[in-house]
Amino acid sequence: MKSAPAVSIRPVQVEQEWDVLAWLWQCLRHDLAPTVGALPYADGRYQVQDLPRAPGEDHVAYLAWRAHPRTGEQAPVGFAVVDGLTGRRRGLAALWIAPVVRREGLGRHLALDVLGRHHGPWSIAFQHDNPGAGRFWRTVADLAFGSGAWGEQERPVPHRPDVPPDHWLESR
Repeated sequence: MKSAPAVSIRPVQVEQEWDVLAWLWQCLRHDLAPTVGALPYADGRYQVQDLPRAPGEDHVAYLAWRAHPRTGEQAPVGFAVVDGLTGRRRGLAALWIAPVVRREGLGRHLALDVLGRHHGPWSIAFQHDNPGAGRFWRTVADLAFGSGAWGEQERPVPHRPDVPPDHWLESR
């Protein structure tokens, strides 16, 4: 079995990397569009209200980088956004991996790396209509927190009574 190229996971700190995160955020929202029934707004972009725009006391973002196969230059292949750093429970607000590198274990690697950087209880949500996300996050929860050390609940989506509830995984 061929091993995946080396990946570097770093906090987003400089302004140019926040711009990279904003571009990749659009990819995440595009991927979620069929599940959440989203369209781009008049400016051609998907919603950005949940996207941090700079470092903050209560949140941090990470970019996963690896060499581009054509140029060798470091290129972003995924990101994660963590919130709740000042509260009782951390949250994984977003995680996205470039489609071409999915199924290489990079998503699991990024998730476990980020979860391991921030101690304390965690909450991770995913949409009911995304069974692949459910399988992924349940596996990650077993690896990160231990089998039986987390629970799952369904919660209504705020202001959206027309959609199935979200699933929430929480470490104990």
